[in-house]
Amino acid sequence: MEILSYGQITLMHGEFSLNTNILETNLINQILLFGILIFAWKNFNISEGLDNRRLQILESVENSEKRLNEAISKLSETKKQLSQAKLIISQIKKETDSIKLDLLTKDYNDTKSELNQKFEIATNTLKNRERLILTEIKQSLSFLALKQVVAKLENEQETGNWTKRYMDENIEALKNLNLKNFKK
Repeated sequence: MEILSYGQITLMHGEFSLNTNILETNLINQILLFGILIFAWKNFNISEGLDNRRLQILESVENSEKRLNEAISKLSETKKQLSQAKLIISQIKKETDSIKLDLLTKDYNDTKSELNQKFEIATNTLKNRERLILTEIKQSLSFLALKQVVAKLENEQETGNWTKRYMDENIEALKNLNLKNFKK
C-alpha cells in the first residue's frame, strides 16, 4: 500500500482512491464555477421573477376577460341589430305584398273600366248601325211600295184622263216627298 503516491491516496486493497492533485482534478475550475453561481444567485431573485410573471399572467387574464366581455356585448348588440333587421325585412315584405295587391287591384279595375267603356262604345256603335240599317230598309220599302203604287196607278190611269191628271199631281208630290226623305 502506498500512502502518498504523487498526490493520490489509496485505501486498502485498491478499492477506493482519492486524487489530491489540484490541477488534475480541476478543483480550481469547480471553485470558480461555484463562486460565480453564488454571485449570480444573489443577483438573480427568483421570487421577484415569479412575482413579475404572476403579474403578467394576471394582466393577461384580465385583458382576456375584458376582451371576452367586449365580445359578449358586441355579440348581444349584433343579435339586437339582426333581430331589428329581420323585423324591418318582414315589414318591407308586408308593405311590398300590400303594394303588389294594391297595384294588381288598380290594374284590374282600370282594365275592367276600360273594357266596359269599349263594350259600351261597341254596343252604341252597333245600335246606331242597326238604326241606320232599319231606317234604310224602311226607306227602301217605302220607295218600293210607292213604286208599286205608282205603277199600279199608271196602269189604272190609262182608263181615264181626269184621273190621270189627278194621279200625276199626286205621284209627283209623292216622288218629291220621297226623294227629299231618301236624301236625308
